[in-house]
Amino acid sequence: MKVAAWWMVVVAILPLATGCFQLSEKFGCDEGSVELEGACVRGEWNIIGIDFRSNDGFEVEEGDLVRLEFVPSTFGHYIPSYFHLEGYEISQYISSREIGTLDFIANQTGEFSYSSRGSCRIDIPGAGEVMVDCTVFCGETDNGRSGVISVKEEGRLSD
Repeated sequence: MKVAAWWMVVVAILPLATGCFQLSEKFGCDEGSVELEGACVRGEWNIIGIDFRSNDGFEVEEGDLVRLEFVPSTFGHYIPSYFHLEGYEISQYISSREIGTLDFIANQTGEFSYSSRGSCRIDIPGAGEVMVDCTVFCGETDNGRSGVISVKEEGRLSD
């Protein structure tokens, strides 16, 4: 019995006491709040799906919690790998296989350009899908897409 008690002290209690193991607490925000950069912020996400095909302009209101969603199944033949939002100076790599998000608070008003870099996906008979340089194979002017996110003053969104 003494051996079992000592074993318990050495294996379980001692590592906890010295900080080797920490009991993790699940991070969660109260209702009406969202998690942004490790902190809870009051509000809800204004979700904008960027598909790099049809939508190249978006409008949000100053103070909005903005979540840009990158959903690979909506991309079409252009597959982005990198995204940058000017003015906010935030950038992120984008997965071609998993849904990605980029979160920020729209705390500056104005027109903010975004740009992306990537490749084009084509289907070659007998070879299947391959990724190629858009400028060479697809005849496009560059390997990217761009657009604008307009941040309007609070209460000034257009209809």
